[in-house]
Amino acid sequence: MKIVVDGKYQYLAPFIAQLPHLLDEGRGELVYDGRNQVARFHEQGLVMMVKRFKRVNFIQQIVYSFFRKTKAERAYLFAEEFATRGIKTPQRVAYIEQKKNGLFTIGYFVSLEAVGTEGHLLLREVKDYDSDLAEAVARQMVLMHSRGILHGDLNLSNFLCNHDNEGYHFTMIDINRSHFCEGFPSDKECLQNMVRLTHRRDLYEDLIRRYALLRGWDAGSTIQKAVVLLDRFEQRRFHF
Repeated sequence: MKIVVDGKYQYLAPFIAQLPHLLDEGRGELVYDGRNQVARFHEQGLVMMVKRFKRVNFIQQIVYSFFRKTKAERAYLFAEEFATRGIKTPQRVAYIEQKKNGLFTIGYFVSLEAVGTEGHLLLREVKDYDSDLAEAVARQMVLMHSRGILHGDLNLSNFLCNHDNEGYHFTMIDINRSHFCEGFPSDKECLQNMVRLTHRRDLYEDLIRRYALLRGWDAGSTIQKAVVLLDRFEQRRFHF
């Protein structure tokens, strides 16, 4: 088993090493149980979220053992990359890779808990959503793109939202499939990056319009291009 712990949290290494066993025993507070599992643990005054990624198949075992970084390692590395580029994401603590017969099988990513409300609950699920929040989401996307970040799963569920007297603030989660470049990605890459935002068309078009205006683009033609990309994305998704 490979365990990598951030330098600030080396004192937690004995606890981190027990996490696969603790999860198997049903310890911790299970907060999500789907394709992956997420559980909350309290240890030495810290609240940590532990994500256990789905067990990989045999082909993936080969790929992740010899050719590509695991999702757990990428989540750990990308948390630092986001922070370096000034985009808030949960503070990384550690990652774990379990192996069997020399091949990778299951990965774990450990971070401090980030508190906030998922963006889709505040926007997609509300008929008359907050215009200020929609504007803030558009600004957050422009900010990420301006810093060369293409979030790998840019949907509203991965925007954790908080609000104070200064407005809305975001913590970005599920970042392990992201890509990075220097400066803005191409215009097409930016639009393609946003096709996962939401399947609610009025909200999607509103967010694209706000994004376009912030970028100084023509809103009408940008929405047309974005809708074409969304239609293609949904056709592929439902086809497969």
